[in-house]
Amino acid sequence: MANSGKSLELKFAFYTLAATVLVAIWTFACNLINTTFAIVNPIGQIIVALVVGFLAFKLFMLIREQAKRKSDHAS
Repeated sequence: MANSGKSLELKFAFYTLAATVLVAIWTFACNLINTTFAIVNPIGQIIVALVVGFLAFKLFMLIREQAKRKSDHAS
């Protein structure tokens, strides 16, 4: 039972680290796009952030689906 608690803590730590890295990359990408194209309008920056976030989410779901399919075939 104690091992399961440590495993859950480790899983939570990895998910927290992954979320932090994802947000940092998202912030960097949005900042790069806003700086490159000189987008200073706050509404434009929000639109860029939403589009980049949506594309990242779709990419994440695609990778997750491919991994799930691969693990189903391996079983």
